[in-house]
Amino acid sequence: MSPTSVEASPLPWQVVAEEQDGVITVAVALAGGMTRAELRWRVSSGRWQQPFAGVAITHSGPVTERQREWCALAVAGPGAALAGATAAAPDGLRGHASTVVHVLVPTHRPRVTRPGIAIRRAAHLGEQDVHPTRAPRRTRLPRSVVDMASWAARDDDARAVLASAVGQRLVTVEQLRPALEQRSTLRRRALIRDTLDDLADGAHSVAEIVYRRIERRYGLPAAQRQATVNLDGRRYLDVWYEPWRVWVEIDGAAHREPRQWWDDLARQNLGVLDDRLVLRFPTWLLRLDPEHVAAQVRLALHQRGWTPDPDETSPKI
Repeated sequence: MSPTSVEASPLPWQVVAEEQDGVITVAVALAGGMTRAELRWRVSSGRWQQPFAGVAITHSGPVTERQREWCALAVAGPGAALAGATAAAPDGLRGHASTVVHVLVPTHRPRVTRPGIAIRRAAHLGEQDVHPTRAPRRTRLPRSVVDMASWAARDDDARAVLASAVGQRLVTVEQLRPALEQRSTLRRRALIRDTLDDLADGAHSVAEIVYRRIERRYGLPAAQRQATVNLDGRRYLDVWYEPWRVWVEIDGAAHREPRQWWDDLARQNLGVLDDRLVLRFPTWLLRLDPEHVAAQVRLALHQRGWTPDPDETSPKI
């Protein structure tokens, strides 16, 4: 037998456990020199933990986040990779943490269910989708972000993660597009593509994306300035129609009650600051009643001299 045909001996279990933050599978531990009796004694005595069948953690203390991730990969099996929010967090994405460990496995693998782990099968999971050297094994940020948008509970959550990833300068729209286009089937494919178009056009937040669509749908003029600002911890979208000195302020405080917002709108929606006409709306109203928002803005602009194009005033379906 030639030297090149000799199979490498399994690594000692201690080496594998050290490389994986103290996490090891039962099969690897036995192949690496531990006896089944010794393994059983370590677990039964409390020196080691066994969070899932076939997986052990080589200490009795608190389980770290990285150890939870290694455990999830061990449960998912060969070819698995951390994905979505779990993979995006170590690449720097802020504001979208998940309490569940997200994992992708090849499509031919059987579906596995374990508490605290979300395992999804991927029809497309090539080497270009996975970091070549990062450990634990995880998807690259463009793939992670697109998956997060696809798996999000709501459309606005999907838009928000795309806006966050681009706004935090972790990834560009040009890097996200291939991660989208290479997928033949993907939930929210059209929404993700449209959101990337809005981000490429300069939008920076969900409120800005939604407001721009209201402008286009209801024939409003394009604002000269749209910028997200942070004032004493409150996030606002400032929209300025400079020629007519009309200022629209959109508040992202989603915790406020709709009834309170309706009362506020009735009392103080329209006001004058210096020579500016100021309107205020909550972000949720842009989604709930875009026609009301458009009517209020149109009225304010009309009072300041804007003359709409008759062909542009009907809603675009």
